[in-house]
Amino acid sequence: MESGFWDEQQRVTKLQDKKPVLKSLVDSIPWELFRPLLDKDYEHERKSNAGRKRIDPLILFKMLVLQQLFNLSVGVALRLRLKSLNSR
Repeated sequence: MESGFWDEQQRVTKLQDKKPVLKSLVDSIPWELFRPLLDKDYEHERKSNAGRKRIDPLILFKMLVLQQLFNLSVGVALRLRLKSLNSR
């Protein structure tokens, strides 16, 4: 069964309704404690400055946590991330 536009809209609406939960996650988890572990395994030399910059490994980790908590697909999580970047 293939999901459609309205299925995704419903998931986004449910996530927006859960903002207090997301706020409590931000307040209760010391995310920066994970940074040394994430940076250690994410370092690599860039051959040139061409291409897009890497995504912060802490952001990727947060996306994985949210995917597990809210049962999101990778595509939905990336679109939500892109929407948050565009709203800044």
